[in-house]
Amino acid sequence: MLRLICIMVIACAIALPVTAQDNVDYAIRNIRSRFSDDNQQVEIKFEVWNIGAPASETATATLNVIATGQQVATDVVAPLRAQEIVTVTLTFPASLFEMGTVESFRAAVGVGEVEAEGSADIGNNFAQISVTFPVREDSAEAAPDSAATAPQPTAAPDDNVLSEFLDNLNIRVNWNDPAQVALVVGVTGAVLILLLILLLVVRSITQRTPDFANWLPPYLNMPMLDPNTLPGRRQQWQMHAQNSSIPLTGNEGAFHIRKLPTDLDGKFMGDWRVLALRLSHFDQYGRIHRSQTFATQRTVNRVNRVLRQSERLSREQLQKRLQPAARRMVRQFRSKLSDRTVMLPIVLDVRLRGRHGDVKVRFELYQFMQRYWALIDHWEPEMVVTSKLIYESATYTLYGQRPNESSKDFRARLQVELTQLLAELIAPATVSAPVRADQPTNPHLERVP
Repeated sequence: MLRLICIMVIACAIALPVTAQDNVDYAIRNIRSRFSDDNQQVEIKFEVWNIGAPASETATATLNVIATGQQVATDVVAPLRAQEIVTVTLTFPASLFEMGTVESFRAAVGVGEVEAEGSADIGNNFAQISVTFPVREDSAEAAPDSAATAPQPTAAPDDNVLSEFLDNLNIRVNWNDPAQVALVVGVTGAVLILLLILLLVVRSITQRTPDFANWLPPYLNMPMLDPNTLPGRRQQWQMHAQNSSIPLTGNEGAFHIRKLPTDLDGKFMGDWRVLALRLSHFDQYGRIHRSQTFATQRTVNRVNRVLRQSERLSREQLQKRLQPAARRMVRQFRSKLSDRTVMLPIVLDVRLRGRHGDVKVRFELYQFMQRYWALIDHWEPEMVVTSKLIYESATYTLYGQRPNESSKDFRARLQVELTQLLAELIAPATVSAPVRADQPTNPHLERVP
C-alpha cells in the first residue's frame, strides 16, 4: 500500500508543470492569511517560486489594497536559483481597517525588477486574497451595543493543511491552476478509495460469520444409565427434546418433551445469548450441507438485542423488531433454493451460549390427555462441564414451497414464519403453563372446563 502511494505521489510530481525557461520567471503560489492571537496583526503568506532561469538581482514583494491602491507591507526577496522556493510573510496592523469589513489585497513580487512589467510571464507575479477583519476584544468591550448589532465575522483560515503536507513532500502545487487542482483531487480520491478497499478486506478477514462447530450437549457426555430406572428413562428422553415449544394438538396418550434454557432463578432465556443461526433443507437422510446458510453477525446481534428487551415488549412489538433479522436470513437463503430442493422442509438451528454458574437447562415431559397437555415429569439434567461456558441448541422446522404456491408467496410466507419462530425462541407462548389443545368441533357446544 505504501509503495502504491509513493508511485501516485511521484506521478503527481512529474505531472506538475515545472519545465525550465530561459528567462527569470517568479511566480506566487498558495497565498493565505492569518491573524495574530490578539487579532492585532495580519499576516499574509505565500511562496515565491522561480520557475525560470536563475536570478541575479533581489526582488521586492509588496501588498496593496485593491480598492485604494494603498501599500500596507513590503519585503525583500533574495535572488532565487532555478526551481528554488521561498516563503514570504507580509505583516500589517489590523487597525488600518474597520472592524467587521472585508478587504481585498493584491500581492506582487519582482515587477519591474527581475521581470519587465510588460513581459509575457508577468501574470503569475501577482496574487489576490480577501481578508475578513473580526471585531477586536477592546472594541467589543468599549461598544457592546454596536458589537451586538454588527454581523459576526468569519475567522481567517489557517494555513492549508494539504498544502503543508505537500510541502513536506517537496511537491509544489499551483492552486490557481485548475488542471493541477484536479490532479491533486483525483490522486487524493484514488488513495481514499484504496484505503476503503483495504479496510473492507481487513474487516472481512477479521469478522467471520458465526457458524456451528462440532458440539454435543454436556448432559449427553454422562455414562449411559439403566433405562429401567427413572434417571435412565429421563436420560433417554433428553435426546428427543428439540426446543421449548409445545404443539397445540396431539393424539390421546401422546408424549412430548421440551427443554427450557433458564437462569438460576428460572427466568426463561435469562443470561443466555444467541451464538449462531442457521437455515438449511433436510430430507430423510438429514440436513443437506450445500443448502445451509449462516446468519451474519449483524443479524445475530439484532436477535440478542431483542432478547435483552423482550421483558418490556408485547408479542406484536417482538415480531416487528425481529422482522429485519428474518428478512436478511431469507434473502441469504434465496441463493440456496433450487428446483430440486425448494419443496423440501427447512430447519432453523439455533446455538445458545451461557456462562457456567449463571444458567441451567430444565426438561419437561408432557402427555396429551383429555384434550390437554398435562405435565407428568420435570427435571434438571446431570452435566459434565469442563469450561466456563455452557452451550445449548434449539431446532425448529418450516414447510418448504407448497405445490400451489408461487415463489414470491413462498418467500413472503417463509419470512413471516421465520419471524414467528424467532419470537417463539425468545418468548414461547407456552412457557408459563400448558395450553388447551383445540376448539370444540360443534360451535353450539360449551367448552369443556
